[in-house]
Amino acid sequence: MLIDKIALRNFRIYEGVNELEFTHHPDKNVTIVSGSNGYGKTTLLTSLVWCLYGKLMVDVDDRYKREIYESGGYKRFCQKTINRSVKVTSVGPTNQNEVSSSKEKEASSFSVSVTISDIFIPSVPCNRVEIIRTYHVDSDNEKLKILIDGRENELTKEVGSEIFINDFILPKEIAKFFFFDAEKIVSLAEIRTVDEKRELSRAYAEVLGIRKYEELRDNLLNVRTRLKKEAASDKDRKKLKEINDQVDEKDRLLSYLNESLEKIDDKLIALSQDSNELQEKLIREGSSITPEELKDLRQLKESTSNEAKKARGRLSEMLELAPFAIAAKKLIDVEKQIDREEKASKTKVSTDFIKKAKEALTSEIENNQELRLSANDRRKLKEIVSSHLSYSDNKGIQFLLDMSNDETNVFRALKRNLFSSYNDRFRELVKDVKMNQSAFAIILNRLGDAETKESDAVIQEIRKAKNKIDKEIAALENEKIEIKAKIISNTNDKNSLLKIQSEIGKKISVADVDIEKDRTASRLVGELEVFIEKFKNQKKASLEEKILKELQLLMHKEDFISRVEVIIDGAIIDVEFYDSNNHLINKDGLSKGEQQLYATALLKALVDESNIKFPLFIDSPLQKFDKRHARSIVEDFYPNVSEQVVLFPLLEKELTEREFEWMLPRVSRSFLIKNVNKNKSSFEEIKPSELFATVQRESANV
Repeated sequence: MLIDKIALRNFRIYEGVNELEFTHHPDKNVTIVSGSNGYGKTTLLTSLVWCLYGKLMVDVDDRYKREIYESGGYKRFCQKTINRSVKVTSVGPTNQNEVSSSKEKEASSFSVSVTISDIFIPSVPCNRVEIIRTYHVDSDNEKLKILIDGRENELTKEVGSEIFINDFILPKEIAKFFFFDAEKIVSLAEIRTVDEKRELSRAYAEVLGIRKYEELRDNLLNVRTRLKKEAASDKDRKKLKEINDQVDEKDRLLSYLNESLEKIDDKLIALSQDSNELQEKLIREGSSITPEELKDLRQLKESTSNEAKKARGRLSEMLELAPFAIAAKKLIDVEKQIDREEKASKTKVSTDFIKKAKEALTSEIENNQELRLSANDRRKLKEIVSSHLSYSDNKGIQFLLDMSNDETNVFRALKRNLFSSYNDRFRELVKDVKMNQSAFAIILNRLGDAETKESDAVIQEIRKAKNKIDKEIAALENEKIEIKAKIISNTNDKNSLLKIQSEIGKKISVADVDIEKDRTASRLVGELEVFIEKFKNQKKASLEEKILKELQLLMHKEDFISRVEVIIDGAIIDVEFYDSNNHLINKDGLSKGEQQLYATALLKALVDESNIKFPLFIDSPLQKFDKRHARSIVEDFYPNVSEQVVLFPLLEKELTEREFEWMLPRVSRSFLIKNVNKNKSSFEEIKPSELFATVQRESANV
């Protein structure tokens, strides 16, 4: 898949229509789009993600989730996204002509279109796909249109445009690996909570191709359930129908509860924004604090709150391991038992063979009269055979654990973690949580101290309005807790019903006409289970090798990371590093530059392992790298990571002229974002060889 063109209309700083076209050349696959801070580099990346996913962009990256939250919800985010200079004209009298009406609609809307080529859609001949997303601010109406070779297609209508993009263009779960801010991608190294790991693991499973086989297995299991349902007796059919009806009812209820939860979240976002705005008014009315100081204080409060949330999440996860740490001696005993069982399992086959061989030889010596041996010679010969064919029958070994290889690997990883750095990390984390709580309390006090003049009539009215909103927020939070409790309760009820459904299904014999179908489905499910296990292990080994290779290529610390272990435990996929002494490396202890190198190596390994050919759009590409690492990134990483790479660097700061020269042989086109005024930017193409000279000349003229 390659992106041919991106067209923005009235999207934030891009007033009117602004188009960016790309050239595709296998030896020149890098495009540079540069401009000063605030000119629209990050906006361009945001427009691309918004065009593809709309409201679902919150699932692509936390930065978009945070931005929408801070805007007061998705509608307010879109209301703020339209270019400020665009004048929205109110609807005129009925005798206005259609041309002016059309212009008014265009003026009150913004849109982004993305044109894609070199794309494969099963059963649909396709040379080019154009995705156009438009938002009408006056009506809060969003439209998504998909054109395949210039025409709308029945497939997009049948499956739905949003689903079509997610299934046939680029799943939103893995978009974070292809459209990202290189400075923010370090968050991959900071993920610690189980929920965060589970969310990222879904993306790993998607990009590695594991998920599609799991979905195929689940579909076959559903086929078997359907066949048994059709073959059930009247009594079983009635019971099964009752269970199925209850499951359907739970599904509908859960769907309703989740929709209600989503609506409450939208209301909470909007009300929180209103509350914050009133808080600012209170502080401004009651204090001499400047708007800049207030903004800094609020940002400090937010960052401290986010750090506290992350620290509490990590602490919660570590507390789950506390019982194992307390029972450390028992873990050693468990490991010894695992070692004994592994040794016994490995020797079992050879022991059985030796035992049978020994019995056969001694029987032959005893009974074969053709040997013509005396009784004494036969006895000595049997002693010789017995001494050379000794074996252990493992009678003393009790298989108490009988763990699989995966379970054993998870246990050993847990033990290494506990015995290497767990205690130090736990103490440090508790210390960080306490310091964070103290800092947060100080910030709240400073914000509270800024509110004075309580007798002022204006402040009293503002506080009254704020208290009213805060009460609404508290009521919605309580309602949210109740709904979450209902969701958990009904999910548990549904799982119980599914178990009963499964038990009834086991008792039902499939009709003769469907026996072969059921056998085939059963065989395929079994084969898929084996294949998925082998596939996971293959991906695990290959990913470990590729991540280590990329890390050693990018990092200049010798033997800093000597081993990479990818842990696949059920739905969780995690990556751990070990030094030359086989000690676990705490990713929290990595510098920001090292975290970015880790994230970069992980991305490259995932892209290589997935065999997915998607373009890469990277903002702030060299933000945290020193000169030595920057050269590796510029020469080896970016030109080779994808068939199409689009970089948004800040010239001279994030990409020097020397670094650009290293990359120049692979650069096909370069663009400068020009800023006419604070509300209007546009693209200007510059020959790559003249890019820095043009920037330097324009800087001198300012």
